[in-house]
Parts: sequence; structure tokens; C-alpha cells
Amino acid sequence: MAPAEEERVSQAIHAMDGSHVHGVTQVAGNLFQTFLAAPPPLRDRIRIQEFRNLITERVRSFVGREFVRRAVNDLLSSPTFPSGYVLIRGEPGIGKTALMCALANEGGYLHHFNIAPQNIRSSRAFLENISAQLVVRYGLDHPTLPPSAGEDSAFLSQLLAEAAAVAEKPIVILVDALDEAENDAREANRLFLPPTLPEGVYFIVSSREQVDYRLFVDRRNDIYLRDNDPENLADIRLFVLSFLKQYEETMRERVASWKVTTDGFVDELVDRSQGNFMYLVHVLADIRDGRLIPDSIESIKKLPRGLQAYYQRNWRTMRSQDQSRFEQVFEPVLRLLATVREPVTLDYLKDLTGLDPARIREVIASWRPFLNETEDGDDLLYRVYHLSFQDFLAVEGVGLKPYHERIAMRALEKIPGFLDGSLSST
Repeated sequence: MAPAEEERVSQAIHAMDGSHVHGVTQVAGNLFQTFLAAPPPLRDRIRIQEFRNLITERVRSFVGREFVRRAVNDLLSSPTFPSGYVLIRGEPGIGKTALMCALANEGGYLHHFNIAPQNIRSSRAFLENISAQLVVRYGLDHPTLPPSAGEDSAFLSQLLAEAAAVAEKPIVILVDALDEAENDAREANRLFLPPTLPEGVYFIVSSREQVDYRLFVDRRNDIYLRDNDPENLADIRLFVLSFLKQYEETMRERVASWKVTTDGFVDELVDRSQGNFMYLVHVLADIRDGRLIPDSIESIKKLPRGLQAYYQRNWRTMRSQDQSRFEQVFEPVLRLLATVREPVTLDYLKDLTGLDPARIREVIASWRPFLNETEDGDDLLYRVYHLSFQDFLAVEGVGLKPYHERIAMRALEKIPGFLDGSLSST
């Protein structure tokens, strides 16, 4: 990396007021400690570990987004916007969740993340999580949540009013991926978000574009993350430069192997990303780890253009190596992982596919960059890493419908009397 460019990257990173961090900040850490110290009836309703893990993971390589911060801060301090909703809109992979994680990390805001692959998407999960956070954070006189807390927004609205009466500064609540929340009451807001908020209370909500996110509220301002926006592309460039700086020795050799300058490499990645951060997450890791090299793709200008093209290239490459094995082993495992609504074990995949565990492990190892692995006691759980890969599998080839049917049938088969017909005769 040229000295001037290296200096530019260093200055940009250190000028971000904490936006480029490698773990949970003191502000967010204090909030999590407060939640952990809460009485069990409240603590058990808060998604502490799941969301702390997510925030830690996503802020690790987070850069930029100053233009979004400025827009949010301007709204929160505007006398013409005393309360209400800020809706951050953008396509899959453009960095909405990473941005929300950074806001939670830096501001210590109350937060809820809808994560479809983990089946954290119900209105009850949201209402109980945020209600318990409000009680604990603002010391409200509610030792437990009432049974009705997860049924509608009545109790949440009561808590918001109580918290606003004692809060010394604006109350900010983050809700990520509204589009991934269950669509279970078409006449109401998703997650039963209250349409009217007390003065000084703000919800910052994210959603993908062109989705019926159903948010009918009294006051709302939208912030758009557009892939071709110059400020978004500037952040894309900063992300690439930051990655080169972080893995400087390895990436210097990788870039040289493509026979391009650093500037040429950065320009090509920015162009081919089409403004999408998830594309860069995958492609840069593939280049760093030697999965994408000049021997496998003749020129840097032959890199796939855009996230869906990247997924398609990997899919077709794997299929071409051994089509029969791919269709009998790789495809069923990956499509099932894209279909299930929560992380699953190796035994679960074995039960649904009938495959030997060793072969399932081979699939997981080969597609590890696209999957998330978590521990649950002695078990390892697997799920699709990002909804954009699930979207790709839903339209590629046979889609996911046969696998939804397989999962449903397997669940029915486990009901006593279903297979022999005795269930219908009782």
C-alpha cells in the first residue's frame, strides 16, 4: 500500500469517533452488565447473549456511515421532530444490521434484532425484550412482565410513557430488520409497534426496500441507503482499504498476484461490489484465504459483479466439480439450512437428509463462509449466515418449497398415530 494511501486509511479509521472498533464499547458493556444483573423474571426476557454476540461480530470490521449518523442525530435534535420513527431503508447486504449494531454499541441504546435464520422474529419476542429492557434501564416499578406484555403494544406504550417521565435524555430504541419480522396481523403494524410515541421517544428501524414493512405511525422520517449513492460508495472504498490495512502482509501478496496496483485493485472491487458490503465480506475473505486466485479466475476484471452473481458463481463451481455428489449431498443440506427457522444440529440434518454425518460435515466445511456456527452446550448449531444467501437459494433451481414440505412432513410423522391413521379415528 502506498504511503499516502496508508496514511489516508489510518486517518479515516481513527477519525471515526469509535465507529471502527473491535469489540463491545464501555457504553454498551455497561448496558449489558445492567441487563445481566437484573432479576431473573426480567433478565430472562432480554435477548442478552444473542444480541451481544451479534453486535460484537458486526462492529469488528465496521467503518464509515458518518452521513447516516449525521442524519440520525439531526432528527433526534430537531424541534420539529419531538418523537417518532426513523426508518433506515436499503437492499440486502448494504450494511443495515452492521449500522444498527454500531449505533447500539456506541450509544448504548435499547435494541432488538429480528433474525429470520435464528427464528427471532415474533412480535412476542420483540415486545417482551424491549419491555424488560425499559423496566431495567429506567428502574420502572414492574418486578415482572404481565402475561399480556407480549400480546399487543398496550404494556409497551405504558412503559414508554413511564420511562419518558424519568429519562434525562431522549430514549432511543433500535429495531433491526423489520422486514424479517413475522407478518401475523395485517391490520396492525409489524411487531405491534405503537403508532404514537411520547415526546422524547424515538424508534430507529431498519428494513429492506420494496417490502411491506407496514409501519403506520404519526411521525416518521426515512433515511435511504442506496448502493450508488456517492457517500455509500465512499464507505465501500473505505471498507476495502481498511481490509487491506488489517491484513496488510497477506493482501500485499494477493494483490500483486493479480498483477494490478493497489489503486486498481480497490477500484475494481468497489465497482464490482455494486455498493454492497456483503459482497465485499465474501470476496475479500476469499481472496485473502486463497479461494479466489488468478489460477481460478484469470483476471481481477472477471470477478462476479454483484452479490447474487457471486453466490451463483460459487453454486455453479461446486456443481460442476461433481454434479451427482452436489445434487445428492451438498444441495439438500444447504437448502434445508436455508429453510429451517432456527439453528439446527448435525443430528437434525442427518434426520432430514438421511446422509452420513461425515458427509454433512464436508458440506459445512466447504460452505463455511456462508454459514454461522454457534455452541449450545455440547452441540454445534448451524444456520445460514445472511438472508441474502437464503434469498438466492429460494429462486435458484428447485427453490425451497420442497424442503418446507419435507420439514413439515417430518414433524407430522413424529406425532403418535399420524402414520398408521389412528390419529384421525380418535
